[in-house]
Amino acid sequence: MTVTSVVAFHVRAGKEGQLLEAIKTVKKIIERVGGTVKVNRQVFGPQPGDVVVVAEYADWSGLAKLRSDADFQQFVEKMRNNPDLPADFVLTAVFEEVTV
Repeated sequence: MTVTSVVAFHVRAGKEGQLLEAIKTVKKIIERVGGTVKVNRQVFGPQPGDVVVVAEYADWSGLAKLRSDADFQQFVEKMRNNPDLPADFVLTAVFEEVTV
């Protein structure tokens, strides 16, 4: 069953380039551990301009592999300690595919 992780960002003024560079870094890590990544920008809706990152994994073990990856952990720690983040987190969620 597919597991999907979604993170939505509200980009801070003048910092879209920094956010996209950070996303590129995480994208490489996710793809290295077997996931896929799509990046979208909201055009219409309540938060135009927000950037949404959608990562998919074949199953829960794929997500677990990412979470235990040393490069990913180092990246997350770097972001946690960054006093000047390029964006604010709007949403973080994990979804499990349901077969009907």
